[in-house]
Formats: sequence, C-alpha cells, structure tokens
Amino acid sequence: MSNPPAVARIGLLHYVGNGDAFVDTNDMVNFKAGMERIGYHEGKNVEYLQRFGNRSFPLTEQYAREIVDWKPDVIVSFMTNGNLALAPLVAGTRIPVVAWATDLMAAGLIESYQRPGRNFTGFSYIPYNNWTKVRLVKMVLPHIRKVGHLYNHTYSPAEAAMIQFREAAEAMGMEFRIYETMTLDAFEGSIDAMKRDGCEAAIVGPHELFNTNGARLGELFLKAKLPAVGNQLSIARNGGLASFNPGKKQAWPMMAFVVDDILKGADPAEIPIDRNCRGPFTLNLKAAREMGLTIPAHVLEEADVVLT
Repeated sequence: MSNPPAVARIGLLHYVGNGDAFVDTNDMVNFKAGMERIGYHEGKNVEYLQRFGNRSFPLTEQYAREIVDWKPDVIVSFMTNGNLALAPLVAGTRIPVVAWATDLMAAGLIESYQRPGRNFTGFSYIPYNNWTKVRLVKMVLPHIRKVGHLYNHTYSPAEAAMIQFREAAEAMGMEFRIYETMTLDAFEGSIDAMKRDGCEAAIVGPHELFNTNGARLGELFLKAKLPAVGNQLSIARNGGLASFNPGKKQAWPMMAFVVDDILKGADPAEIPIDRNCRGPFTLNLKAAREMGLTIPAHVLEEADVVLT
C-alpha cells in the first residue's frame, strides 16, 4: 500500500435530488462523516465534487461526465442509475468507482462478487434481501400456494429482482405470478387481479412509482386483505405487512474505508463486493391483525421495528 494523495479528489454522484423525500438527504453527509472519522477533512486533505441527478437519467449522465472530466481519484456512486451513467465513461480508464447498487452483477458492472474485475467495487444487499422477503411470506403463511409480484420493468434493477423473487418463491413451493403495473391508476386493478387469481400475498418490486406512492399501495393492500412485502417502508407503515429497507445508512460510512484503501493503492477489481449491509425489518402487526394473520413468535423476534 502507498500513501494517499496530499489532497484526494473524490466525486460524489447521487441519482436522486438533494432533499428528495424518499431517500435520506444526509447520504453524502454520512459518507463524508465516515471519511472524517478516518482522517480525511474537507478543505484540508480531501476535495469533493458532488452532484444530484434529481431522478433524471439524462441529467445524471451529464453530471457523471462532469465528474469524470474532473479527473477524480475515486468516484462514490449512491444508486444503480448513477452507476449505469458512469459505467461507459470510466470503462477503459483507471478511475475507480465505489458504488451502492441493488445488483452489480445484473447491471453488468462487475464480473463476480468475489472479484469484481473492473472499475467498480462497493456494497449491495442482493440477492439475500429479495429471498428474505419471500421467506417472510412463507413463515407467516406456511401453506401459501401462490404469490403475486407487483412489477414495473422500466427501472433497471427490476428484472433481476423479479428473477430472484421467482427463484425464491419456486424454491419454497409457491406459484409466482407477475402483475406489470405502469401507472398509479393501475394499482387497484393489479391488486384486484391478484385477489381474483388466488394470490395469498404480494411482493412489491423496486421502482420509483411504488416508492413514491407507498402510502396508497399500503392502503389498497390492506383493503384487499393481501399481505404485501417490499423495500418500501411507506407501504409497511400504511397497511402492508412488512418492509426490508436496504441498509444504506450502514453502507455510506463504510464506503469511506473502501475509498481509503483505494487511495492507498488497492485495486477495485480485487476488492470483493460487501453484501452484509442488512437493512431494518419493519413489521406492521396492526395490519396483520386486521388481515386476520397470526404472526409467529419467531417472526416477531426477527423484526427490528414492530408497528402496533
């Protein structure tokens, strides 16, 4: 290992906007705090160029190019769409990217989790997070035969997540049905179709449409008495059964240690992806009771937050 640069140049790219209601607005602040704890102080030995894409992929691409043209020592990318914007720009360069992503493999950003092999390394909660959602459904409804999946293919990680949900459901003896849902107005129709088809629970996929309208989805799932599980805390709070929120608050400060290793000469191609960032499991016990569900004691013990 070598000494880091006298003043490290670090680009920070976030797909969402500064102040976005769905994503913690302190994401970059938490990363910088992690850097400070290990000796990197802004204005002294580290300089940042940070950009927010405001949920616009073209704008994120523009900012990704701006950051790459700045010639940083490392780029930290905070969501999958930011990674996808950076990928063609850093290919063929020596610019390393420390990334958060739902599935770096499915996005084509790495060759393997153990040996990424390219510019990208970082953190992910896949595939364990998706299998955990299906596992919860099976623990609460041990005799379940059919599960529905609320799906929107227009988000880059959605297809890979759908495949993992299907694999988990089939491994646990469930029939898996997909309900493509493209608009807010289609929510009620998709949930009604799940009920008509005999689905006994629902898995909500990753998508901004579902993330930003979680309260409406939670209300509809509760009305239909259909236990729903997803990433979205807003769904769980408003009538869904549970959420497994990604462990981003853990990951942001931990990214600092990976950045430090790279600044000291480590090769991102050789740094394994960290998939240990378990997010909080929120269980809506009140909604479960309203749906006539009995939650096993061992499931209650696993929950980090129980809404009563």
